Amino acid sequence: MKRFGSYIGFGLMLTLFLGAATGPAWAGEQKMTLAQCLKAGMENNPSLKASRFDVDISTHGIKEARADFLPSVSSSYSMTPIRSISAKGSSDPDYVDKDVRSFSIRLTQILYAGSRITNTYQRARISEELAKTEMELAGMELAYRIETTFYKLMKAKQDVITTQESVNRLTESVKSAEAFLKRELVPWVNVLQARVDLADAQDLYKIAKNDVNRQRVELFALMNQTMDPAIEFSGRLNPLLATEPVFDDSLKYALENRPDIKSLAYQLEIADKNAKIAIGKYLPTVKFDVGYYDRDDEYEQWVEQNKTNRYWSGGVTASWDLFDGGRAWYEKEKYNTQAQKISALIEDAKNAIATGIYNALYSMNEAKQRIKSCAEGLTAANEYYDVEENRLKAGLSTIPSLLDAQDRLLRAQANETRATLDYQLAVSELKFYTGKEDIE
Repeated sequence: MKRFGSYIGFGLMLTLFLGAATGPAWAGEQKMTLAQCLKAGMENNPSLKASRFDVDISTHGIKEARADFLPSVSSSYSMTPIRSISAKGSSDPDYVDKDVRSFSIRLTQILYAGSRITNTYQRARISEELAKTEMELAGMELAYRIETTFYKLMKAKQDVITTQESVNRLTESVKSAEAFLKRELVPWVNVLQARVDLADAQDLYKIAKNDVNRQRVELFALMNQTMDPAIEFSGRLNPLLATEPVFDDSLKYALENRPDIKSLAYQLEIADKNAKIAIGKYLPTVKFDVGYYDRDDEYEQWVEQNKTNRYWSGGVTASWDLFDGGRAWYEKEKYNTQAQKISALIEDAKNAIATGIYNALYSMNEAKQRIKSCAEGLTAANEYYDVEENRLKAGLSTIPSLLDAQDRLLRAQANETRATLDYQLAVSELKFYTGKEDIE
């Protein structure tokens, strides 16, 4: 029995050991990459959901406008009691007192309305395309915000690592300074200087950690998810592009594919349709009507005089509003002016896109050069710190020299991280202004 118990204990220990070695099965699910963040944002962001509802609304608008091409059918029923109050002369109240019942059903088809029905339907179709481009623009803006926030988070996490390393190095520097002070090899001021630098590094470390938290909160908000400390965002700042984008190609692609340019073009078409609908009010309206009617007259006294009439009628009616005080004309002029405004906005949008592409390319080129120089500076700073640390141990250097090397190393690390982030932000900005999903 004891041996059996020992087997069970050994089995439990082995299970716990293997579980600790392999980790929980769901551990991998707690990490989110940039692609997963983008997917979650596109599915859950409430602003993007609202844009999808706008598309659905415009789709219903098409069906609503299409209904005007179909005939309308109406029916009515009435029962009217007629009772005599007084009668004079040759009038006989018995011929007045009766109940009149009537029923009718009528079909009306608009044959011509100055092309207003056709233009209204076409406007609804354009409005649907407009809603789709607005949704595409909202998705593109959301992707840009998620990307830039994700990259800022990666930069903040790297800052946490570098500042933590700085704190560790300065902690050792303080210990070394205090040890040298006990041996009367350095003055007290060197210890104070090391402690001040350590406090500064600790402040930078706390700022970096807070920046991580702020970027995490922003990222969760963009994905419309509750802040979850268990979720870790995994990724890195991407390397440099293999080929540099060209301005002319980027601008051409942007003008052909940017959803805001398409949106303004659709708005221009809608303004044109509105103007045509307005001027169409000066044209006649032609309707075809056909109806069936049933009327019963029931007398109270003279039953033999009861009447029942059933008949149908049909015909074509034309109506024409000859004067409206210029209302339709000025409505048309209003939409023509609106079209001119939209044309100006299109030119402004093109200029803004060209400027944005220029700035993104300039920022990419600048960041690329900074990355190269920062890499060289970081290599030199690492070597400088190692040399000063070894010289201090050998008694050939001083605490201030080591602290200076530490400060230069921290600045070199921060500069390289910042340059890499700026390059990624410039790439994301170029993607945003060109309307591309990715830039290779």
